[in-house]
Order: sequence, then C-alpha cells, then structure tokens
Amino acid sequence: MRFILLISLLLVHIASFAGDFFPADYKSFPFKEGDLLVSQRSGGLYAVNKILKVERFEFKKGSVISIQGKRFTATEDDYLLIVSSAFGESEFKSMNEAKAAALSGTWKVAVGHAPNRPPGAAAGQTAVGHAPVKEAELVGYRQWKSAFLKGEAGVF
Repeated sequence: MRFILLISLLLVHIASFAGDFFPADYKSFPFKEGDLLVSQRSGGLYAVNKILKVERFEFKKGSVISIQGKRFTATEDDYLLIVSSAFGESEFKSMNEAKAAALSGTWKVAVGHAPNRPPGAAAGQTAVGHAPVKEAELVGYRQWKSAFLKGEAGVF
C-alpha cells in the first residue's frame, strides 16, 4: 500500500510540474538525436534530414517565446521540446535512393540548423537510419541557442 501511495504522490508531483500552456504534442517527439529521416518535398523529390538536438526548455509564468514569428507569454509554468534539425536538399527521386544516401552520408545539407516544435519536425518524416551528431554540425544550433536564451530568436 505504501508503494502505491508513493507512486501516486510522485505522479501527482510530475503532473503538477507540466502545465497546460503548451499543447501536449509539443512535449514529446518520436525521434532522437542523430536519427536520419527522409521526407518527400512538394516538388516530388525526397530529402534527407538529421535530428541534431531534442531539448527540453522550461518556461516560467510570464516568460515570452517567439513561435513562427508571433510572441506568446506563458500564462503558467510549463515546458516544451525544441527539435533542432539539419535539412537536406531535395535531390532524390525515391525513398530508397534517399535512404541509401542517408546511410552512406552522401546527402547535401541545404539548411544546417532549424529549430522547430515537435509536430512540425515530425510531420512527413520517415526514419531510415542513425549517425552520431558531430560537433561541427552543431555550429548553427549553438548560435541559435545563445540568441534564444537571450530572447532574440524563436522556433518554427
């Protein structure tokens, strides 16, 4: 009985930390750092994308965040995940061609870093492999994070 009470109290504590300011789908992400993903672009070609960071950011009531160019002020303490990705060029005619390029490391990066909310970062993506994130891949992320923590940058 004590165990059940302890677990119940722990779950209440954890639940009380997560607010309702950010939607639930901003708090989970199906992929992890280093995952290689393939998406089909509007022109019909495929691109390889890589997850660089999946990071939890805490926001206190009154904190401001810029999402897609609009500023939002947190009405309660809450958190969200921000997914940093590298996006490849639309250069492959098929999913299999893109997957082969992802696994061999022969895809071209078009955007070295883009910070996004989990729903947008996951939309239309298919996991095809994994490669460790290299320090050189994090240059844009580090610049963004420094600006983000100062309130000078936002997320998509």
